[in-house]
Amino acid sequence: MNNKVLLVDDDVNILASFARNFKLKYKVVTAQTGKEGIERLKTDGPFAVIIADYFMPGMNGVQFLSLVKQIAPDSERIMFSGQADLKISIDAINEGNIFRFLSKPCPTERLEQILASAVERFRLVTSEREILEQTLKGSVKLLADILSLVSPKIFSYAARLRKMAQKIAERLMANNLWEVELAALFSHIGCVTIPSEIMNKMWAGQPLTKGEMETYVAHANAGKNLLRNIPRLEGIADAIGYQFKQFDGVGYPHDVKKGKAIPFMARILKVVIDYDALIAHGQSPVQALEEMRRRDNWYDTTILSALDAEISSAQTGFVVKALKIEELVIGMVLADDIKDSSGAILIAKGYEITDVLLMRLLVYARLGRVVAPIKVLEQVVSENLGSVGKQPS
Repeated sequence: MNNKVLLVDDDVNILASFARNFKLKYKVVTAQTGKEGIERLKTDGPFAVIIADYFMPGMNGVQFLSLVKQIAPDSERIMFSGQADLKISIDAINEGNIFRFLSKPCPTERLEQILASAVERFRLVTSEREILEQTLKGSVKLLADILSLVSPKIFSYAARLRKMAQKIAERLMANNLWEVELAALFSHIGCVTIPSEIMNKMWAGQPLTKGEMETYVAHANAGKNLLRNIPRLEGIADAIGYQFKQFDGVGYPHDVKKGKAIPFMARILKVVIDYDALIAHGQSPVQALEEMRRRDNWYDTTILSALDAEISSAQTGFVVKALKIEELVIGMVLADDIKDSSGAILIAKGYEITDVLLMRLLVYARLGRVVAPIKVLEQVVSENLGSVGKQPS
């Protein structure tokens, strides 16, 4: 059990007294400033309980505990103050989200009771989360095992989608990559509800009737309903429900959501599912990407650019943007060779656009000799998935 306690106070006598009184029952770590307390938190943590005095030089207790809340949200936080100030108490509760507010001097017996309660509360919170994570891990493994047994073909297909979705999410520096992977892995779990004759036609690449197609796309909602009641998979379930939705709002489900109102993970699924389908029908990666770019407003262009970057083996953290010549600006880096109409390379990929190169390109463009669009690298700005929690371990 974690029984580590961090006390931050600029009074060395209080630090010494606290360590002396509680060192037999708790592992006590002390610091004299908020800055030093943050360092101790990073080097010696996690702590079950963190106690801070309000009046400290440089960083007061409320400011310190507010930072602690961000760095170690599970740790129980206690505030000390030598003055019975109502405003300090309110600030400490609202900004630091503290467990207790105590006035100095605090009797040792009272502090011992508070510490015991705080450590027990920390134990209950962390134990509950560990149980939840183990339950989630077990549920995920059970679902994957069932899917692999019921339909090895669907499982193999989903594993392929998972791999590409992971690569795209990594390029986009997305938060909670594990959610993206699970969304792809379970994207077609609802297919177990579809008649085998329809699935066989799908795998064979045969056209479906309107009714059969409606039955097939409904698997997204079936998958959503299968997963939505599992704790911490709600966001994944929602993404699965929107996997067929185009960026312009067309498609299943038939609601008003479009653009970035569609879940981020669902936008990734739409790209990888359509890309995989084109590859399965014999197109090369480059041909598949070109076909997808011709589908006006079907996809989130940032995600499509990440797919382009993956195909081009561009540096991680960058996506590939296809631009018109007039959209080029100085400083951009080429993601692909710029060629003329005869196929000769004008500028090799990897070069940075300078004013001289840009002028040269404009001249060639006026002569109709540049093959557009021009592909450049663009640094990624990550997009939050909008869910909480860490990867189940």
